[in-house]
Amino acid sequence: MIYRIYNPKNITFSYFDEYGEPYAVLPEGADVEEQPFTEAEAMDALRIVRNTKLVDCDYTQLPDVGLDAVTVEAWRVYRQQLRDITDGIVWNVTTWPTKPI
Repeated sequence: MIYRIYNPKNITFSYFDEYGEPYAVLPEGADVEEQPFTEAEAMDALRIVRNTKLVDCDYTQLPDVGLDAVTVEAWRVYRQQLRDITDGIVWNVTTWPTKPI
């Protein structure tokens, strides 16, 4: 599936697949679906996913979690990367940071 997304800043359409990969030219016979997201709606949706990811790993920062200092620091860095995800992002194309193991 390829999504056609309107960019109101440039008054253009962009095409992306479900993984956020852009298409300069549509492949022949591609299924195209209109995406209703405005930039503000896309950013709101991104923040909801980001906040869920943060809540899912809140426990890693508790003092009695039982993780070693290196692992706690790796999770702290990951959580900061999640918070910074909206800085300078090209809307509707998101590369999520990798969770620590």
